[in-house]
Amino acid sequence: MKKKFILPLPLSILFSLCLLSCSQAAQDQPQLQSKEILKEGNNKVTVKNEQAWQQVTVNYYDFEGGFYGLTSKAGDKLLPMNLAKQYKLQGTILKVKGEIIKDMMTIQQWGQPFRIIEVEVIKLGQSTGKNKGSEY
Repeated sequence: MKKKFILPLPLSILFSLCLLSCSQAAQDQPQLQSKEILKEGNNKVTVKNEQAWQQVTVNYYDFEGGFYGLTSKAGDKLLPMNLAKQYKLQGTILKVKGEIIKDMMTIQQWGQPFRIIEVEVIKLGQSTGKNKGSEY
């Protein structure tokens, strides 16, 4: 009879310890709300919802169904969700203010979804055979 309890007892203790350690790890994680302070070591990083002007170039990409993307001077790839037709010309240089859209997935798999709030034209691009800009 004693042999029957030898194997199940250590297994049940091991299983209990695993469950306890998993629940403890879940409780130790801080719950962050959007736009709160994030801690990284001793430094604090504040998430701001500011929108800054940035200069971008409009490019047409002929993959994933074809789409317009914005490339900033810093090399950031922005996928505009509301780019006006008159700016949909290859090589158009714009000054835009907007915000990154989080919690959104697209089929393009290029850049970050971006909502334009304000736009200023620096230089209008040229219409080509593939993308006709405002003629769409």
